[in-house]
Amino acid sequence: MSGNNQSPLDGFLGILKEQHGKSAENINTALYEDIVNTAEVVKMTEDDAVRTQVLASLRNRFKDEDLNQVSDVFIYCQRFLSANEDPLPMASQLCISIGKLFTNENLHYAAGKVYSGDETESGAALSFLGYLALIDQHTLYVLNFIKENFAGFSQNNKVTCVFQLKEILPDNEIARQIVADSGITRYELSFSTDTDSSSKPITFQIGEVDESINSGREELKPKRQWWRFW
Repeated sequence: MSGNNQSPLDGFLGILKEQHGKSAENINTALYEDIVNTAEVVKMTEDDAVRTQVLASLRNRFKDEDLNQVSDVFIYCQRFLSANEDPLPMASQLCISIGKLFTNENLHYAAGKVYSGDETESGAALSFLGYLALIDQHTLYVLNFIKENFAGFSQNNKVTCVFQLKEILPDNEIARQIVADSGITRYELSFSTDTDSSSKPITFQIGEVDESINSGREELKPKRQWWRFW
């Protein structure tokens, strides 16, 4: 079908295809395929020692790469590989694991993606940062960023961020404070085009992280089974 005879479904699928094409242009295909292929290997083994070895090998291969590309790959995976039954596919999990190599500059790049004009990309970037908060050396940066910029997040990003923190960092004092201060108690998302859904920077800057939010760091422990082999 074409022109005025195009069905709404065909139009919607066309938009998805266009978005997929544009997103694919923004990722390093070789690195993406490396992550996806490694994900298949990890899924086929139940041996934690083998998984640990595979992950170590993957991180080693990424040491000489531009790690900002890992954020792009994670966002791509969440947009086009995730599903209701598999909200965090193995490829996305591997991106989080590679995040152990990140510097503050790499975290800053991911944080910048939170302010994308595309809310799906924005939400995936914020979700990535949330998971990176589980990595000890990134906890202070991520929680500080969320705490200082929460007011500027879109409403949808506020909601998903709050429920992610409740799920993965339930024992962290700062995460609990962010959740409490948000006043959000229900998981309700809005996709209306009548309101501005873009996140806006509040105190978006790079530099030394406030060490005062170190409280609760000792309680950071894996809470979900998929994290155990990292």
